[in-house]
Amino acid sequence: MNTEVFFNTLILKAIKLKSTDLHITFKQGEGQCELRSIKGLVHLKHMHFDKNLLEYIKYKAKLDLLKSYKPQTGYFMIMIGDKSIQLRIAHIKNNMMETIVIRIMNPPNYLNIESLFRPLDQVFIEKELNKSSGLILISGSTGSGKTTTLYTLLNSYKDKKIYTIEDPIESYHSNLIQLQVNERQDLSFESAIKQILRHDPNIIVIGEIRDEREAKAAIRCALTGHLVFLTIHSNSAKKTLDRLQNLGLNYDELLSVINLIIHQELQTDGKTRKMTYELFQP
Repeated sequence: MNTEVFFNTLILKAIKLKSTDLHITFKQGEGQCELRSIKGLVHLKHMHFDKNLLEYIKYKAKLDLLKSYKPQTGYFMIMIGDKSIQLRIAHIKNNMMETIVIRIMNPPNYLNIESLFRPLDQVFIEKELNKSSGLILISGSTGSGKTTTLYTLLNSYKDKKIYTIEDPIESYHSNLIQLQVNERQDLSFESAIKQILRHDPNIIVIGEIRDEREAKAAIRCALTGHLVFLTIHSNSAKKTLDRLQNLGLNYDELLSVINLIIHQELQTDGKTRKMTYELFQP
């Protein structure tokens, strides 16, 4: 089996097992594959490979091979049947081992609002989605599925100009106009906001709020008559407000601009993974 076929077989196996990540490690002359599943890390037996697999992945992801000891991230797509699968590649190498973690960005089990929320909540959420301005926040801990929920909500729109600001772009979507922050090319967060506002957007999406500068920019966009989506790390809907205040935002101003907070977490019982959520409206 050649390297490309072997790699596609691994990805297909990961998708069938509903895995989010594929771990490929090479150390002491041996390779090891593990899948992140509901039950934790699952070791794939009898999946032997050599370093050619890692070189193939790095080549496809366009990693800088001259900086192999610097952690790097890359992306590429493969076709599984008639579906285009987007992969994010994270690479680390030291003198003892080399590892690559592959995140499957859009497994072919596409979600919709009906599959995520209870019927009465769907009606409430769709009402908020139809507003022309304000702020919709999706919060949760790391790995809670915030980005999946965000794109599910965005995919429900028809005939809207939706612009995103991301760092980096994690998943490409044909119905979105996506802009990636790149400080090395003088495309800062502030300049990205300015450029997008010149393009007459209906909706602005800010991939992840990390600091006061980004939080205040999101508020400004919402106050100027745009509907703004953003994701943020927090442990509850209430703590989402606390987090934004800690980033320097005024509490009364937040209450005036926030349409909805969706806080979510992933719960597992050893067999299934289920999203639990709470909705908060100031």
